[in-house]
Amino acid sequence: MEIIDIINEIKKKDNLRNVSDKVVENIVRKELKKRPYLYDRLYNIRNVKQLKNDPDFYLFFKEVRKILHDIYEVFSIDQNIQNIIFDEELSLEQKIINLLMSAKSTAERLNFYKEVYENIFIDEPDEILDLASGLNPLSIFFSDKKPNKYYYTDISEEILDINYQILNILNVDNEGWLIDLFEPDERIYKHYQYIFFWKIFPLLEKYDYYLPRNIIANLDFDYLIISFSQKSIGKRKNIGLAWRYKIKRFFLYKLNYKIIKEFDIPYEFFMIVKK
Repeated sequence: MEIIDIINEIKKKDNLRNVSDKVVENIVRKELKKRPYLYDRLYNIRNVKQLKNDPDFYLFFKEVRKILHDIYEVFSIDQNIQNIIFDEELSLEQKIINLLMSAKSTAERLNFYKEVYENIFIDEPDEILDLASGLNPLSIFFSDKKPNKYYYTDISEEILDINYQILNILNVDNEGWLIDLFEPDERIYKHYQYIFFWKIFPLLEKYDYYLPRNIIANLDFDYLIISFSQKSIGKRKNIGLAWRYKIKRFFLYKLNYKIIKEFDIPYEFFMIVKK
C-alpha cells in the first residue's frame, strides 16, 4: 500500500474532507517518522481492510485524526457550503452570512465584523494578507473600506475557490494560496500593509512552540492584526488574560515591536502591532 491510501482513509471523516491531501500527507509522514517500524509493515499490507485491522495502524489513524482535529476543528466548515453558493433564492449578503456561520471561528464574530474593521483599519486599506483565513475574507463585505488587493491562505482548495468567487463579485482583486503554515513558503514573507493572524497562534504553538514565533518574526508589515480566543472551544474556560500577558511580552521584549491598539469583542480579543 501507498501513503495515499492512508490519506484517503483518514479523510473519510466528514470534518476532515476539506483538508488538502498535502496537509494530511505532511502530518502522516511526520508521525510515521516517529514510528519507523510501521513503514516496513505498510508496504506489506495489501488493502485498507487489512490496514484498519492492524492494531498499531488503528492507533496511528486515531492519533493523526486527533492532531488534525485539534489543529483545525475551530476552522472546520460545515459540509453544505456548496449548496449555499448555488442557492439562487439567497441574496449575496445572505450567502455571505450563511457561509460565515458555517465555521465556529467566523460565526463567533459575525455580528461584530463592522466593529472589528472600524478598529483595525488605521490607514486606508490597500492590501491584506489573511493567514489561515478560512472564509474570513468574505467578511470584508461588512467593512465600509475595501482593500485594493486581498491575499489569503488556507489548507482547503474548496475554501480558496469560494473566497475567490465571492470577492470577485465584491469587485475586490484577490488571490488565494494553498499553504499549510506548518510549512510556510516565501509568498507570506513579502511586505504587506495589513496581515491578519487571527486565532491561529495557540494552535500552531500546541504542536511546535517556536513555529508561530518564527513566522511572526519574519513577517513584513505595516500593521499586524493578531487575535486570540477568550474562551476555550467548549466555552467553559477563560483563556484570554493569560494570552494577553504572554503575547505582549513576546512583542515588546522579544521583537521590540509596538502594540498600538487593543480591543475586545465577545469571545475574542485583538492587538494591532507595528514594527
